[in-house]
Amino acid sequence: MTDFAQYDGYKKDFDFYVGPVQPDDFRSEEFGSRLWADVSRILGTPFDGATITPDDHDGYKYWFANDDLSASLYSGPLEPGPGPLDQVPAMLTVISRSEDVASSELAERLYAGLTGSGGYLVVVFADDGMPIAANYDIGDGW
Repeated sequence: MTDFAQYDGYKKDFDFYVGPVQPDDFRSEEFGSRLWADVSRILGTPFDGATITPDDHDGYKYWFANDDLSASLYSGPLEPGPGPLDQVPAMLTVISRSEDVASSELAERLYAGLTGSGGYLVVVFADDGMPIAANYDIGDGW
């Protein structure tokens, strides 16, 4: 497992790009809602009062914040292409607001939970834009 703590720091977050392992019959709203529910379950935080809004590009934006964390997700359309990021149409960021839990701890929990489910392709980028973890081949051209 990747040691996310080495990338942690003040005002640093981790950007997750997530896609389906089986992209057949992909629907952005269904995928986003399932991913959002899984993130809530993995973090052990009910996302009660979250806002979910459609955008003009067949995508959906999800937002939640409380005293412990903030979470945002954009689930867009799957547009197949040759690049590794073409397979992951959802962008997820979770930031710790707690003095007791670092954002890296949330990132480690999310990565383990999402990849352990077997239903998601996941790439995680550090604050500087470099990939730090992936559960599929993303190549070396970063």
